[in-house]
Amino acid sequence: MSLQWGAGYRIAACRGHVCKRQRVKCTEKRGHEQATIRAPWHKEARITVTHPEVVEDLASRSQQRLALLLTAVVIGLAALLLPFAAVPLAPLPHISGMYGAATAMIDLATFWLLASAPRQPRSHAIIAAAYLFGGLMAVVHVLTYPGAVLIGQAVVGSPHAVSLLFIAWRAGFAGFILWAVLAAARDQAAARSKAGSLPFVLAVLSMVGAFIVSQLTDAAAVATVSGRELFGALSLHGSYAAAVLAVITVVMIWRRRLWSRSIFGWLVFVLVAEAAAVWLSTFSGGRYTLAWYATRVEGIIANTVVLVLLASHFRNLQMDLAKTVSMLELRTEGLQAEIHRRESAEVKLAQAKKLEAVGQLGAGLAHDLNNILQVVTARLAILQRRVGSVVDADVEVIQRNVRKADALTRQLTLLSGRRNHNARPLGLAKTLPSIAESLRTLLGRRHELVVDVEPNLPPIAVDALELEIALTNLVTNARDAMPEGGRVDIAARRAPGPDGASGIDIQVRDVGHGMPPELRDRAFEPFFTTKEPGKGTGLGLPQVHGFVTASAGHVAVQSEPGHGTVVTMSFPTHAQRPAGLPDQDFSAQASHPLRAGQVVLLVDDNGDVREASAQLLCASGCIVRQAPNAFAALTLLMGGFRPGLLISDVVMPGGIDGVELAHRAKALRPELGIVLVTGYSDAADSAKAEGFPVVRKPYDLASLARALS
Repeated sequence: MSLQWGAGYRIAACRGHVCKRQRVKCTEKRGHEQATIRAPWHKEARITVTHPEVVEDLASRSQQRLALLLTAVVIGLAALLLPFAAVPLAPLPHISGMYGAATAMIDLATFWLLASAPRQPRSHAIIAAAYLFGGLMAVVHVLTYPGAVLIGQAVVGSPHAVSLLFIAWRAGFAGFILWAVLAAARDQAAARSKAGSLPFVLAVLSMVGAFIVSQLTDAAAVATVSGRELFGALSLHGSYAAAVLAVITVVMIWRRRLWSRSIFGWLVFVLVAEAAAVWLSTFSGGRYTLAWYATRVEGIIANTVVLVLLASHFRNLQMDLAKTVSMLELRTEGLQAEIHRRESAEVKLAQAKKLEAVGQLGAGLAHDLNNILQVVTARLAILQRRVGSVVDADVEVIQRNVRKADALTRQLTLLSGRRNHNARPLGLAKTLPSIAESLRTLLGRRHELVVDVEPNLPPIAVDALELEIALTNLVTNARDAMPEGGRVDIAARRAPGPDGASGIDIQVRDVGHGMPPELRDRAFEPFFTTKEPGKGTGLGLPQVHGFVTASAGHVAVQSEPGHGTVVTMSFPTHAQRPAGLPDQDFSAQASHPLRAGQVVLLVDDNGDVREASAQLLCASGCIVRQAPNAFAALTLLMGGFRPGLLISDVVMPGGIDGVELAHRAKALRPELGIVLVTGYSDAADSAKAEGFPVVRKPYDLASLARALS
């Protein structure tokens, strides 16, 4: 039996302040077996009932009043009928058949409802057996009553069998209820055990036994006098005994205080009605009297009341169950949505961590590669100065491949979205057509490139070179998706941002074979590629993702097999760019131009880079003093060395990096010009924010001179 909100319960065993036979109130709206209940005699006493075996359903005050009122009405009607009990009426034997059939249906339906309750206590199983016994006896009553089915005779049995079976019927029902009263005491004393099928077996055996005994005996139960069927001494004494047994059962219910429990409260009403009916019908002296007819109607009404109450109770349980199922369905849907959200978040987090890890690896590789490229670039410039124009063609080839390697290092550093961008306001009306010219060479004759820029677009703050690299990657993918040729569209449009502000969307669209969902979801995964070996590195789309993210934007891919692919890069306008992101290249802010005779302090921990850079500066007429680390440079400055320009690498070992060296050098020599160079470093952002010009490796003499000027 599940706990019902607002109903009272009796605790069957002591639990702290809650003691046996005390009423408590359920204070939580739960239709489950577990609920917290509060004892009225102790405001702070709260217990949690986790086993339904220790609680019993108590009748509400209104139920108790209604049961007592109906009981009083039954007794009152019996008293009113008493003076007229023996008034003879027309004999209608079929009335007994109708009474038996109706009672059988009501009792068997009541039995089915009681027996179908899950995990019921033993006392409830015995009550169900009582109604099973009553229903079966009602069937036998109809079969043995003369005229109930066949005109003038019974279907089976002797003329006296029906009276004996009636006595056994009424006494047996009261006896089963008395057994349930005794079993209820054991239900209260300990946790209930399984009821089992014993009560139901005994109910069937009792019916069979009563029928056999009624057929074997020929004791006179009725006699016909002057055309009237009167009860014999056996019927009178047996019926009175059955009525007395019903009264004893009512007294036992009262003495054991079971009347406060819902089912026993209504059984008091039924037993009183049974006792009054049996006694009044017997007192009339025979069949077909006013009392005989009235008590049968009264019995049907009494049993119907219990059936209606049980049906109403089960209907309420079904409604509660339906509400619980609906609630569970809603919670399940919410749980599934939450699981889906968490799975999606976990996938995104895993991808972000993967990008972060690869980005950190790429940053380290980029730093080392840029140092190597710096040595190559500087030595190449020196070689070209020494040899002359003879090697110009070879120098051009080497420089072109150095630029390709530089672009590759940019892709590596963009994976984490933390690369130092040289962001500047760009007008797309001029920038995109300019980039498209180099992209058309990349596409070839079989592919058409169309650029469409909406007029009067506001500028966006991005790194122009990295935008070109991103578009190059996207157009290359579009070309590879259309091996037979096709059209690639690059469009720039205004678009609403996530916060309602307008932004700029740059879309690259192709009409290639598209991507299935499982590939589309992995598009930005580093080193993931579906191209043949040697034709793709798996860094193109990750570079796009890193570039757009670092530019305070977001990128999305729409693609279906056979319907092409659309990649949308969304950027805020320059006026709405978040604070903290640099808007321009600070390398142009150097106040000390490169000039002949200028004294330069060059600091770099890499000997090859330091030597190549020194020769590059010396070739321009500078006087260069080298230092392998920040400590050596500070020693020179504190020792009286007075350079006009300090050029230092950002990332150096020893505990003092280039940014810290710049601060200390400024404190020693406020007039000192400072330029920082780096292949990759997070510290470059802070250096730019503090006004120090930063030059990215690899650089040649011309780019360094332009940065310093």
